[in-house]
Amino acid sequence: MGFEKSGYRDGIFHSLLRPIPTPRNVDMVTYILFQQPHPQRTALVDSPTGASVSYAQLQRRVRAVASGLARKGVKQGDVVMLCMPNSIHWPVLLFASSFLGAVVTTANPVNSIPELRRQAQDCRAAFLITVPEHSAKLAPLGLPTILNDLDALGVASQVEVAGAPAPVARLSELLRADPDRAPRPFIRESDTALLLYSSGTTGASKGVVLTHLNVVESISQRDSLDCHLRVPDEIETHLVIIPLFHVMGLCVVLATLLRRSHKLVIVPKFDFPSMLAAVQRYKVTNMGLVPPIMVALTKSPLVSQYDLSSLKVIGYGAAPSGDVSGVAQRIKGVKLTQGYGMTETAGSGAAVSKDFVEYALERRSCGFLTANMQAKIVDVGTGEALPPNREGELWLHGLNVMRGYLNNEKATAETLDKDGWLHTGDLAKFDENGFLYIVDRLKELIKYNGFQVAPAELESVLLNHPEIVDTAVVPFPEETVGEIPVAFVVKRPGSSLTADAVMDYVAEQVSPYKKVRRVVFVDIIPKLESGKILRRDLKNLLAPTSKL
Repeated sequence: MGFEKSGYRDGIFHSLLRPIPTPRNVDMVTYILFQQPHPQRTALVDSPTGASVSYAQLQRRVRAVASGLARKGVKQGDVVMLCMPNSIHWPVLLFASSFLGAVVTTANPVNSIPELRRQAQDCRAAFLITVPEHSAKLAPLGLPTILNDLDALGVASQVEVAGAPAPVARLSELLRADPDRAPRPFIRESDTALLLYSSGTTGASKGVVLTHLNVVESISQRDSLDCHLRVPDEIETHLVIIPLFHVMGLCVVLATLLRRSHKLVIVPKFDFPSMLAAVQRYKVTNMGLVPPIMVALTKSPLVSQYDLSSLKVIGYGAAPSGDVSGVAQRIKGVKLTQGYGMTETAGSGAAVSKDFVEYALERRSCGFLTANMQAKIVDVGTGEALPPNREGELWLHGLNVMRGYLNNEKATAETLDKDGWLHTGDLAKFDENGFLYIVDRLKELIKYNGFQVAPAELESVLLNHPEIVDTAVVPFPEETVGEIPVAFVVKRPGSSLTADAVMDYVAEQVSPYKKVRRVVFVDIIPKLESGKILRRDLKNLLAPTSKL
């Protein structure tokens, strides 16, 4: 009663966005690439060189490479591990593999060999796709290797890498295959499309099984939202900085924007000054960023040295963020939209619609539930479904929700219940208007003297200090109160900031039980490319002094 504006009915929050028809019986590649209404448009641009690929060229390259891969033995159901940095060839190799009905598992090339071996063995990878500079490192995986030997300009590398096995195929050869001879098996919407391994910031990563329907529905949900202030047939230029092996880079950015026929400027390796230069050079209109880069846009003096006036929208997500309103003050006219999604939901969950950008930014909300989605806020102690403005664990339901975790029935049962509700592990709430707020990860909450303290809240306070460049807060065992908040802090160069000053600064702005009790100054906060803090690494730094 009285909760109609929030979409809350009978214990369930319903999306306030108009329901949309779910595309059925269509595979990921067809939906993203081969229903393309604008083949003449530029699809991909290499940021350093300006080399470009049109949609028509991208389609032909995908079919040619698929034809070549089939001749090398890649077939429907095979798992292909794609382990290479961002490039304009990355989408070609992804979609060519999927075109054949193969399952693609993406991997971070900087991961260790033990980590990559665990992933390859867990998913039973049949082939590996990589680049020459990583081929020797990846040799211990013992997988038949397809080598991306081309630079952005299409020049093949002639360098022989010591210790690297001979590849079974090279991209330069595959592109010469007949595109009309690529086999096209029947792909069901229930077939596995992607195996994306969760970040594992607090434990071992798990293989998230995403079907073609999961991916297509997630794209459709985002495509229906007006959060990017789209004008019909207007061409947007997006700078792609997020690693494509991550769900945000792959599903939220690459897949969704190609479906929309926009221009994607691909950044092979992130560098903050180069990012700013690319915005200026290509008159970038849109970017998807992670919180650490948003912090840099707020604080770095480099920002004023570049013309960023072309930017219309900056979307951000992938990790909790604090106050980023300073970005809008430095880049006039830009709209800031926060989103929420998980690998387990193919990156979809919540986003900000165009009419509520300022409302959401002011309140640090990640917007409405995306179309066709439902949610619950559940009391973690009683299991009771909670109404608006009450905090609890966020549960999600929709056709974009994963099938489960690969080879891990226990983790699947703990996360996905019999009714299809995904237990996200995120502490969250909806307000009376149906806006979602992510408080923190439940597993990361600090238990101080019976109270729960959210690290993200303290990090947001700390990042507002003018002499703090970056920070992370973790729990530290303490005999009398259970756990205390410890802040790792990166100071601005030349700063004389003291630990006492940091603790006093926080104490002035939070409840007594939330105060930071210890400060450790460091040179860098360890993070994944997605911006998620590697809290376990920081906890390990403290472990030797714990008395518990």
